[in-house]
Amino acid sequence: MKRHLHLVITTVLIALTSVCLAQTETKTKSSSKSMGKDSFAQTLIEKSRQTWEAYKNRDIAAMKALTGNDYGSYTAAGYSNLQEDIRTINDLKIEAYSIDEPTVTKVTKDVAILRYKCDLKGSFHGKKFKPVYSTEVWVNRGGKWVIVSYQETTR
Repeated sequence: MKRHLHLVITTVLIALTSVCLAQTETKTKSSSKSMGKDSFAQTLIEKSRQTWEAYKNRDIAAMKALTGNDYGSYTAAGYSNLQEDIRTINDLKIEAYSIDEPTVTKVTKDVAILRYKCDLKGSFHGKKFKPVYSTEVWVNRGGKWVIVSYQETTR
């Protein structure tokens, strides 16, 4: 039941994204210095980096702080949620990652989508990662932005 709910939520958010793209798109480059530190897009990109660092360093407290309880992800390894990610964290080895050509779309005042190219180095269960296109859905809950969905497609 939970798996189907995550799939429905992800599908709805992707549909909303298509409708809202032309209205609220903000583009940045990961190495760009032109955006101010207060920029929403830059803030969300930094949140994503914090999440990558939490997973890379196997920092479970940081993972929990940055991730919504209803989080779900779809990767080459299949579906996962936060509890599964924590359970299998020792099988994950992230050597390096990048957030290239990020695009932030603010769907509503409390929902935003971050898309980027990721050159991921490392492995999961011994299987090497490949470069991917990543999509993250972030939700503002009580003034705190948390990731609720992550999806990647091999490039």
